[in-house]
Formats: sequence, structure tokens, C-alpha cells
Amino acid sequence: IDDIEIYVKNVPLAEISHWLTDTMGAVEMIKSGNTVHDWQVTHGDHIVPVLVVERAVGKVWTSIWFKTSGTPWKDDTECAQSLHARQACQVRCNSGPWQEGAAMDEWWQIDERGEETIILWPNAQ
Repeated sequence: IDDIEIYVKNVPLAEISHWLTDTMGAVEMIKSGNTVHDWQVTHGDHIVPVLVVERAVGKVWTSIWFKTSGTPWKDDTECAQSLHARQACQVRCNSGPWQEGAAMDEWWQIDERGEETIILWPNAQ
């Protein structure tokens, strides 16, 4: 896996930062705009660039994109489960690696109660 991207619903930026600090290490703000934030996280001997985009989908979904490997998770789903364990929030990610002919809008979701499902998104809000 070269990168990881998850989408989280209604979780404040500060809570995302605390989760990253607790699971990976020091978070440094590189650049911050109104909704787009460039961070880097030091995880062991890796510097992991992270792009956080608030309101990436609708007004409630924040994208968290780890632009390189070096995270503690093997895939998007494991990362989403880590954030859910901390926040008991709704998290979505791609249902698996994209393949030619595969549906682009099939997503894996874990809801506030911890129930995992495959949904079609962005159609399912």
C-alpha cells in the first residue's frame, strides 16, 4: 500500500490531530487554509505527509489522506478502525484496491455503533 485515505463524519480537526499524535507521533502543521491542511507526522523514523480536507464531501465529511507508506496500518480499513476505536464515529474508505471495471462508488463503512457495511457512496449520505 502506497497511501491510505479515509473519510470521517463530524470529527473536529483537533480530535483528528490528537488521534494521530496518540497512534503515530508528533503532528506538525506545515500549511493550513480554511478547509485544507498540510500536516506531517513523525512515526518512528518515517515522516508521513498527511493532507486533511474538511468538508471534502458535503458539509460533514473530512478526508484524511496519508500520502505515503510508513503508517502503522496495513490498509485503509485498518486505519478507519483505529480512528473509530478512538472516536466512536462514522468512517468510510474504499472497499478495496481499485481494479479495472470495478465500481468506484463502493465503500466500506463503520458506523458509530461499530457496524461494518459496504455502501454505495456518495449516493448514500
